[in-house]
Order: sequence, then structure tokens, then C-alpha cells
Amino acid sequence: MKPLFLENELPVDDLVRIGLWKEGKAALSPDDLRAMLAGRRTGLVTLENVQADGFLIKQLDVKLSLNRSDSGWISLQAHPIHHEIQSHPLLTEKDKKLLTEGKVASIGKTVEDPNGRAQHLIFEYDAETKEFISYIPTKVQAPERVNGELLTEEQKKAFQSGELVELSDGTSFQHRASEPNGILSDRIALVVSVLMDGGISYLLLRGLRNLLSNKEPQKDEYTAGFKMALSAMERQQAQKDLPNLSMQAPEYGRTRSR
Repeated sequence: MKPLFLENELPVDDLVRIGLWKEGKAALSPDDLRAMLAGRRTGLVTLENVQADGFLIKQLDVKLSLNRSDSGWISLQAHPIHHEIQSHPLLTEKDKKLLTEGKVASIGKTVEDPNGRAQHLIFEYDAETKEFISYIPTKVQAPERVNGELLTEEQKKAFQSGELVELSDGTSFQHRASEPNGILSDRIALVVSVLMDGGISYLLLRGLRNLLSNKEPQKDEYTAGFKMALSAMERQQAQKDLPNLSMQAPEYGRTRSR
């Protein structure tokens, strides 16, 4: 499965304009770049000496995301920190109150898209920028495994919709579009397995934020499943780093498999 955006599709002119394109690549952390390519927002990024509406802004903290228009044009979106909660035309006052007060993590709604077709969206509230954001759940890539545990189809659909998913060892997590890693958890780290074009890839996600509904401190991440998945990830990485020994075999033709 490919991300929503490819690295060679990045809007270079937009990134140059805000000083985030250097030495032929995006001047973003790996986590922020991965978030953008996955269709999520980055963490807060500090921009310096930005020209906006004829004014020079010496320093501005924003989150960044990518947008693909109906014609396929990709542009960079900047989400600054607002002083007041921003409104949203598709949310009722009750919806907005539930989200801003943290009584629910997300709200699902079926709305009409610009072409008059029904479209199901998930809405969240980004407390850092004070904006309501929405995403299409079917475009979210759900993990195949978390801490080595295979997710059911029901768990994958729940994850895509921002609902709480619980593993057999008690670990809980949920998708969060406003988070660079895309996940909140009651543990500070998870090993996530995702299906890519080249097969299964492992991601070690550290520094995760706590679940919005969890009033307790995050639990120790080193469960048995986490340790086993971490070992599998390290083995996979070691195999990728091994030299191609068959290329170094003696001339008489004896080869050694990796």
C-alpha cells in the first residue's frame, strides 16, 4: 500500500518559499515528513522570516499538511495557532462542544461531497491550532499488527474511524489525524507493522501521546508482545544491512546464502 502522497510529489516551490527545502530535500524531521506523506498534519514547525500579506513575520509556529485538488495539483497547507476556536460548517454546536471539551475523541458524519455524493467523514479537534479537522476513514492505512498482535478486520475499521482498539495484553490505541505519528496510546511506544508494496515493514513509534480519555499515566511499553515485535524488527533491519555475500564468493563459484 502506498502513502497518499509520494516524496517526489512534494510541492517544492511552496517549501522553498517558507525555507523548508534545503540541499535538494524537505527540511523536516522524518516523523513530520512521514506524517505529511500519509495525509496527516506535522507537529508544530517553526518558520522564520515568512512573507505573508505584504508583511514580514519573523517567526511563526504552524502545522503543515498536503492537499491534492480534484485536478491532481498538490499544494502545501499551513495551519497556524489560532487565538480562538475556529468554526466548522459541517458541525453542530453540540458536536463542537463534545470535541472541544474532550468528551469524545472524534465524531463520524455522512455528508454530501462537492459532486453531490454521500461521503463519510471523521471529525477531530486539534487543540494546538484550535481547528476542527476531518478525514476520510477509508484512506487511513490501518496497521496489520501492533506489538506483534494481528488486527482483525473489525479492529482495522475501528482504527480507521478513530475508535479505541484494545489488544489482548491490555494495550489501547487509536488513530489521530492531528498527531504526526497518527496514533495515541496508553503506552508511550508501540511497534507497528504495516503492509507496503515490498511486504511488511516495521515502525517503532516512540513518544506517543496518551489517549484523550485516559486520566492515568501511560503504562510501561515493554510488554511481551512489544519485546517480541521489537526483536522481529531488529532482525528484519539486520537482514537488510547484510552484504550480498554471493557477490563476494570465491571465483570457483561457491556461494553462501544470506
